[in-house]
Parts: sequence; structure tokens; C-alpha cells
Amino acid sequence: MLDPVLIPKSGVTREELASRAACLGNHLKKANIPLAVVGYPPDLYYFTGSIQLGYALVTWEGETIYLVKKDPERARIESPLEKVIPYRRFSEIKDAVRGLFGKIPETFTLSLDVVPTNLFLRFKDVLDRARIEDDSAFIRSCRMIKSPYEVENIRQGIKIYDAVLRRVSDLLKEGMTEAEAEGALVFEMRRHGHQGLVRMRGWDQEGIDGYLYAGRSAAVPSFLDAPLGGAGMTPAVAIAGGNHRIGRNEPIVFDASPGVNGYVSDQTRTMVFGQLSEKLENAYRVAVEMVQRFEAEAKPGDLCGDWFDTMEKMAARAGLRDHFMGFEDKRARFVGHGIGLELNEWPVLGKGLTWRLDPGMVVAVEPKMVFPEAGVVGIENDYLITETGVARLSVTDDALIVL
Repeated sequence: MLDPVLIPKSGVTREELASRAACLGNHLKKANIPLAVVGYPPDLYYFTGSIQLGYALVTWEGETIYLVKKDPERARIESPLEKVIPYRRFSEIKDAVRGLFGKIPETFTLSLDVVPTNLFLRFKDVLDRARIEDDSAFIRSCRMIKSPYEVENIRQGIKIYDAVLRRVSDLLKEGMTEAEAEGALVFEMRRHGHQGLVRMRGWDQEGIDGYLYAGRSAAVPSFLDAPLGGAGMTPAVAIAGGNHRIGRNEPIVFDASPGVNGYVSDQTRTMVFGQLSEKLENAYRVAVEMVQRFEAEAKPGDLCGDWFDTMEKMAARAGLRDHFMGFEDKRARFVGHGIGLELNEWPVLGKGLTWRLDPGMVVAVEPKMVFPEAGVVGIENDYLITETGVARLSVTDDALIVL
């Protein structure tokens, strides 16, 4: 028997989970679909408060049943849900669904943006060839609006980042490799309570919890859907810091996402041993002006795409358009994104996107300037959209950090 004292608690309540299930239930009702089957780990955690192996059955009436294969005993400790039911064989899922409705519904949903085809076909078979619709937009829309509980967890991650940067002059030394420096700062994040894992949605995207780049190495592009990729240490990973040694007067960028209870923050600061060139200092100043303008002027109802256009125009006026969020055809087409249980949540502040800012959204705004011959400078702050504007969540000063 498990000792409950050994199992961490997230603090999520039954009422919070009921509110989330009601949100998904409302989407299901509008689509005339009685059931969502949720198994993708971040979504499973969102609806159950646990990530033990299994599935959440969420009905259009907002009822949630948590079917757990491994480990049901731990799931009962972690999840505040009333109905946490163990199962051994996949076929038992059919019995649970029939118990909810008296029959197998003609239609149910899976998150088809992330569910593997073989699992799709397995569900199709076990649930009597019922039609399967996609609920990913339903779930991501619910997750886009954060509760006070969720915002508080993001705030705790933000505080971890700030605590690490307060020690950065002790931890980093000129001549370190990027990987050594990155490791030192990520270790410090863990020491201050970072959960150690950062999730990204999408089968072709993956990342780590902290990236440190220096000089020209920072401008090396890669597969990551972001303005920076980094040279990395091997083509098998192809992102993050590598073996480049940090030199004097070159920009150092630390982009990190400390997480607490599943919820990640996302912030970036630029540092230097010595002094940046006038060109790079000016580019950093413009990036800071961009986040400060967002702080001062953003409000509910704003089109997300308009904020990308605003910042792109600011870069153009400063002669930096060709460096804004990348270079040449390698530029990212966004300047901000939602954060929460995953690093790449909705909404996205991207070119032409028609999401509107709504109260309860938490967004990371990250203007960065990329110079292939010199490196990268930039900043990233986290903000909560309020009823009247935005509340800055980031607590670290915006100034360039001179080591």
C-alpha cells in the first residue's frame, strides 16, 4: 500500500475540475457529441489532477470518470475526483462507456491533433465503430482561459526564474561552454522547485526546460517552431546550448520555463560579459520597448495578429525588420503565445491570426532580434489579460544583465 505522505499534492480542487469538465461539456453539447475520451497526458492532468496511465471519460453533462491502468492506487491519492476506477484490459473501456449511457454512443471525441493512428483505430474497434470527432480545439479553448489557481502556479515558476537570475553572476563564468552554463542555471531552477519537465503539444515539437545560447551559436536555426534553435550538441537533438565557449562582449540569451504543478512560465533575458556593440544594445532596447508597449496598451478584444503587426512595424522603424524574430526565410511568424500546462498554448500572437485577447489568458511576449554574424538579443515576459488591460506577471527587471 502506498503511503500518501510520499505522494505530492497539486492543490487542485474537485470544484476546479468540475468547472473544467463543464467547459468541455458545453462544447460537446454544441457539437451534439455525448462523450470525450481524454488520454493525452497534459489534457488528462487538466481534467483529473493526475497523470497516471489511463483515460478520462468526460460527458456532455460535465461528468468525469477516471479509468486508470497504472497506477490506480496513486491516482486515487492524487485526484480529487470521486470516480477513479481501475482497469486492466482495453476492452473494459467499452463497459465503462456503456455504463454511462446504457449503450455505446454513435459519436465520441479524441484529440486528433496528438492521438496516434493506431490508438485511434483501437478505440474505433472497441467502441463498435462509432464515429470519432476531434475535440482538440474544444480542450485547447477551455485551457486557454486560466483560473486563479492556474495563474498562481505560473507565478511560482516566474519567481523561480527570478531567483536564478539573482545568482547568475555567481553561476556563470566567461569561457564556460553554453552547455555548462545552461546546466548550471537549470540545476539552480531545480534547486528552487522547478518540476523538471516542460511539455509542448505536437508530435514534431519537443524542447527542454532552459536554453542558454551565446554569440553566433544562438542564431543557428533549427526545427523548433521558435525564433531560436541553437547549435546544440548533436543532430539527434539539434537545439539548445552546445560546445561554443562564451566569449567577452557577445550576447548571452537565457530562455527558460520553470514549472510548478504542471504549469510552466516562459521568460528570456539577455546578458553579457563586458559590453554589447552599439547595434546590439539598440536592438535590445527596441525589444524592451515592444514588451513595455504591450504592457501599457494591450486590452481585451485586441486581435492577436495586430500585436504581431505592431511589433513588426516597430522593428521596421528602428531598421531591424530583417532581424525581427529571425532572419531571411527563417523568421518565426509570431511574437507571443499562451502558456500553461504546455509551452505552446493558445492564443498565438502571430501574423494574420484572429484570436482576440480575453480576460484569463496568460501570454508570453517574446520579441527577439537575430543577427547571424553576432548572435541574438531579446526579452520575454509573461502577462495575464485582465478585464481592463494586462497585468505583468514577470518580476525580473527588463534591463540588460551585465555579468
